[in-house]
Amino acid sequence: MDIESRIRDGRMTAFQLMTVALCILATLSDGYDIIAISLAGPPLREEWGVDPVAYGYLLSAAIAGMVVGAVLIAPLADRFGRRRLAITGQALITLGMAMAWLAPGYHLMLAGRFVTGIGIGTITAVMGVLVAEYSSRRWHGFMMAMFSTGLGLGGFLGGLIGMRLIPTAGWQSMFLLGAVINVVILALCLALLPESLQFLATSRRRDALPTLNRLLVRMHREPIDQLSSTSAEQHTSMRQTARSMLSTELLLVTVLLAVGYCILNATLYVNIGWTPDLITTATDDTELGLTFGTLAPLGGAIGGLLYAVVSLRVRSHPLTVAALALGTGGAALLGITLLRGETILIVPLTMSIGFGAAIAGYYALIPAAYPTRIRSSAFGLHIGLGRLAATLGPSVTGHLVAAGWGASSVFLAIAALLAVALIALLPIRAAIRRGPDALPLSTAEPASATVIERSTP
Repeated sequence: MDIESRIRDGRMTAFQLMTVALCILATLSDGYDIIAISLAGPPLREEWGVDPVAYGYLLSAAIAGMVVGAVLIAPLADRFGRRRLAITGQALITLGMAMAWLAPGYHLMLAGRFVTGIGIGTITAVMGVLVAEYSSRRWHGFMMAMFSTGLGLGGFLGGLIGMRLIPTAGWQSMFLLGAVINVVILALCLALLPESLQFLATSRRRDALPTLNRLLVRMHREPIDQLSSTSAEQHTSMRQTARSMLSTELLLVTVLLAVGYCILNATLYVNIGWTPDLITTATDDTELGLTFGTLAPLGGAIGGLLYAVVSLRVRSHPLTVAALALGTGGAALLGITLLRGETILIVPLTMSIGFGAAIAGYYALIPAAYPTRIRSSAFGLHIGLGRLAATLGPSVTGHLVAAGWGASSVFLAIAALLAVALIALLPIRAAIRRGPDALPLSTAEPASATVIERSTP
């Protein structure tokens, strides 16, 4: 039995739970960062005289950095190890937050946001694979869903802090606090984060076998006598990964996943990044804008948690379809109510719950769609593509707002785009070919799933 099967078919131990929890903790930085600049936006724009287009670039700078981190930096984990890349990413987040706190003007703030994004993109891709590796088959969907809540939970906690901190200590205080929090997370990663099991199992490093056996013992698994003899085949280059993803067997699922995930990311970051400003402008009520802005990450966290619980009983694909439909309907309803001059708090909350659950769904579906040899790089490429699309969302919205678009028009456009993503998601399950090294599509899926599943959506 290979290492992956030993972990997948066994029970979750305390060591595995600690590892997954640490990965989830690290992803809080993603949500905290986007809500920090979102809540800091109105006072920052007023203090520095930043127009909507320039503010849109501030929102997009971190997301552009995430693309670099996920696509160019994170794949280096296949060569240098996931632990080392995760620690590097966490250090970059800390540096970027400190740069934003100390920034005397727009351009250094822009640079700090970009550096922060590189770190976030790196740890998101690397930690996502670690969560998948250290989770058992039964708990895979639940743990990946919990991992996806980091964005919403970090944003919600950051929103609660920011609503009280910014009026008293200024908008810069959000980035100072972010730097302090990430120093703590960095210290925890240095002390506790283990190396990837699959990396060690296929590594040529001299200490790989004893390190792997120490981890196996901590998870109450039997040590192994030797490493895999096929390690050279496991380190697949990004070019080879892309070629495999676009092969005849995987092309359809790659395109469908990419279209839906890219649209979801672009609209998600518009929702989180622009909502406070859009609502404040539409209602001339700053407090209401901050409240709406906090509801976005709160709904995302609730959606991710709900997905995690329900995924224990329901397959990932239909659950993700339902989540995306909820987000689409919520965005359309929000646009309509704003057009009528109404502000109903449950509507943006419902939309954001759909966003959070749908993100959790894609986090479960993407790793399950690819074989082990390209899973890490394929996951990183999808994350990178999603982040690339997310850079366009806030910046394009800035141009639209500058051209006269209001909040209702923006949210109706979000609804239309999400409808396209929903259409792309529908045939995903039939397109995913199941193999002997496949990750589960739900906690209920049997360990012997080795056939092409096309009949049960």
